[in-house]
Amino acid sequence: MEGLADKVVLVTGGSSGIGEACARRLAAEGCAVMVAGRDEVKTRTVAESLLPQGKHGWVTGDVREVGDCRAVVTVAMERYGQLDVLVHCAGVFDERPTLDVSEEDWDAVLDTCLKGAFFTMQAALAPMVEAGGGVIVVIASDSGHHGEPGAAAYAAAKAGVEAMTVVWARELGPLGIRAVAIAPGFVATPSTDAAVNEQALSDLKRRTPLLRLAKPAEIAAAVEFAIANDFLTGTTIAVDGGLVL
Repeated sequence: MEGLADKVVLVTGGSSGIGEACARRLAAEGCAVMVAGRDEVKTRTVAESLLPQGKHGWVTGDVREVGDCRAVVTVAMERYGQLDVLVHCAGVFDERPTLDVSEEDWDAVLDTCLKGAFFTMQAALAPMVEAGGGVIVVIASDSGHHGEPGAAAYAAAKAGVEAMTVVWARELGPLGIRAVAIAPGFVATPSTDAAVNEQALSDLKRRTPLLRLAKPAEIAAAVEFAIANDFLTGTTIAVDGGLVL
């Protein structure tokens, strides 16, 4: 897409699922992609598979740790000297009844999905302000709107992500920085396969008007659109197959 070539993009959670799809899509559009993830082997493998080879980098980090949020931005800046786009895809889903949620369960989800998004954005902000502009895209979820039984922590985190997106758009717009949230419905990813049994998967498809789960590449296409549209900010794009109708 015109306007994306040669932009430097940091993708957190880029070693699998939606994050990997975003890395591949943006690399194909000519961006230099820094892939960030917790698993060194998976993260490096994704980065080294992107074409053209040698243009893209990788860095390990755990966005639950503020120091790591800052470190992944530092590595991107050291390699490329600029950071135009942050795509925060890092996230975890933990399904359990509200009465069974421990403090550890709650923190694992909120620290990854919400705290991680905030502090990675905060770290990315300095080079974007210095450059006079940038784009922040965060992966939210339909769960932030309609909730799911057993997903209190996840729904709270994703609703928080959308609220932060609005704040960032208002606060950072005058500085030339845009913020957009992408809210997928159910997506066919390795984490979905691991968390959902066959009956539950069938029910999810039945509840979606298009009668299927999204492909990670379809979410990545929305991310690309959000980056490329220079007048889009402070909003959430639902890519959910009509799930919330």
